[in-house]
Amino acid sequence: MNAPVFQVQWMLRCYSRQLANKSGASKATMGKTKTQRDDVTISPEGRRRLLADKITLEMINQLMGGTELSPMFRSFLETLAQEYGQALEILNDDEKGIIFKGLDRTDGKMKLLSPSENEGLKERLIEIIQSTVKENLGSLTSCS
Repeated sequence: MNAPVFQVQWMLRCYSRQLANKSGASKATMGKTKTQRDDVTISPEGRRRLLADKITLEMINQLMGGTELSPMFRSFLETLAQEYGQALEILNDDEKGIIFKGLDRTDGKMKLLSPSENEGLKERLIEIIQSTVKENLGSLTSCS
């Protein structure tokens, strides 16, 4: 079959237009109907851990808020003092955050602890709060 050059050029133009229209139409309809969504699934243990971290953070913020210590925070502080081996007090400093005072055995007065001791006690206090929160969350989920 012989086709003149004019017909071949005309067919190529028509097909290229049709292809362009189809791909443009399909892209437009695909963009409108199918929006890509990222679904994130968290395991029940991951949800509990996330919830425990949020509660712990809120409790630390409450402690840093300078309000009077609740009985629960007093129990945390007592546990920390027992582990540390001496009486402790918590102070709230706007610049430094939580500062601990410890009982000086030489004169029986409360004195500020060193920065390294403060950091260690802060970390341990957070661990105590986290473990208590996780225990309480575990008992809540086992009841339901």
